[in-house]
Amino acid sequence: MYDMSLLKIRYFEVKLRDGKILNVEPPRLNVLREIAKLSKQVDGITEEGLTSLAVAVSLALSKNKENKKMSAEQVEDMLDLDDMYALLVKYFTWVGEIQNIKN
Repeated sequence: MYDMSLLKIRYFEVKLRDGKILNVEPPRLNVLREIAKLSKQVDGITEEGLTSLAVAVSLALSKNKENKKMSAEQVEDMLDLDDMYALLVKYFTWVGEIQNIKN
């Protein structure tokens, strides 16, 4: 029998500017697709592109061990543009790494 409860969950630790730490869990496939889709919609600095970026970051951060939900508005208030881009780059790198690691 394959017991999925024995799988080790890996977390992406994010320390926010206010000092709080979020242990972000791996995304479900549908959420990852949505984050990737939103990230691709960031086509230059437009209102729609910036909104898509904030929503993508909020989706990524909201699936965490601490059960803290992050709205796009909270992300916009907390992070600047460079922070959001850097966070998504690191997030996608982490997702790629955990995908290649065998449990």
